[in-house]
Amino acid sequence: MVAGDPPKMLVIRSDISELNKIQSLVNEIFVYYNIDKKYFNKVFLCFSEAVVNAISHGNKFDVNKEVFIEVDCNSKSFDVKIIDEGQGFNINEIADPTIKVNIKNESGRGIFIIKSLSELIEFNEKGNSIHFKIAISE
Repeated sequence: MVAGDPPKMLVIRSDISELNKIQSLVNEIFVYYNIDKKYFNKVFLCFSEAVVNAISHGNKFDVNKEVFIEVDCNSKSFDVKIIDEGQGFNINEIADPTIKVNIKNESGRGIFIIKSLSELIEFNEKGNSIHFKIAISE
């Protein structure tokens, strides 16, 4: 990232159709910073999982609520913060999707996926904001 370049910001409605804007944002960042395409799926998967969680669990598909996305990128990592307007959640109450009783559940894997693909994952105290960092270099 060139000194003085602001982080990329995007605000979307709480509608799954807005995911195309996330893909466009990630594509634009990859092109602008000339990031190796081998990292695209990893980055986009984490982005989309976090945004879908914000839309569905956070904002409960209320199209009057928004999801705020902030991306700071450099040659080594994507630094992403996603905030919804929901009431939040307690990360300690999220069931482990890898244990036998939860293995066949159709949902509940998003945070697990982000944790497994990122170098850092944090939540604010309220539980309506996720911050993660994804390495894009060896």
